[in-house]
Order: sequence, then C-alpha cells, then structure tokens
Amino acid sequence: MRLGKAKGNCIEEIPTVLWSYRTTPRTRTRETPFSLTYGAEATLLTEVMIGTLRTSHADEEANSRVLRLNLDIFDEMQEKASICQAAYKRATERYYSQRVKEKAFKVGEYVLRKNEASRAQP
Repeated sequence: MRLGKAKGNCIEEIPTVLWSYRTTPRTRTRETPFSLTYGAEATLLTEVMIGTLRTSHADEEANSRVLRLNLDIFDEMQEKASICQAAYKRATERYYSQRVKEKAFKVGEYVLRKNEASRAQP
C-alpha cells in the first residue's frame, strides 16, 4: 500500500491515495466513484503533465458536447450502477449460501456455544 511506504509523511500522501480511490472503477458498480458523482471521467494529473494521446488530441468544443451528453444520461448511468451493484450482491449471497451447511437442532440436543453468547446483554 502506498501509505505504508510513506512512514511519517502519510498526511501528505492522503490526497493522492484518495484521488486514486475515487478514479478506480469499483467491482460492484463497474464505475468510478468520481464518475457517479460528477457524471464524467476524471483526467489524471499525470496524463496532463506527460501529455497522453487522450489529452493531446482533446478538442474543447467536442469535450463540452460530450459533457452535456453525459449529464443527460447521468441518471441512467447511476441506475445502471445500482443494477450492477444489486447483481453483485446477489452473486455474493449465492456464493456464500452454497457453502452454508444447514443443521436443524431438536429439543433436548446438546449444542456447543461460545461462552460470550450465553451471557445476557445489558
């Protein structure tokens, strides 16, 4: 992890770590938190500084049109992310449910339980 290498400078590294988290697609939604919040993908600072193909061939007018289009479909993008998240949750539930072994207990059977569980909660 990046903060592990920073040792005493972790305060200076927090913005970088948060930016990378916000611009990395999540498994559940297949979108970045940044795009779900602002309706557009972020351009990374390194892309601007180095001058990648994406930034060197950028057209301001075309970019404005695409941003307006993205705002028009923003609600749909959030809905799609919500559907993906629900599907991911169902798949996770199915995965764990397949490994659960059901056991029915009868009255009078002895069962082993943790000591903390038998104590009354105040």
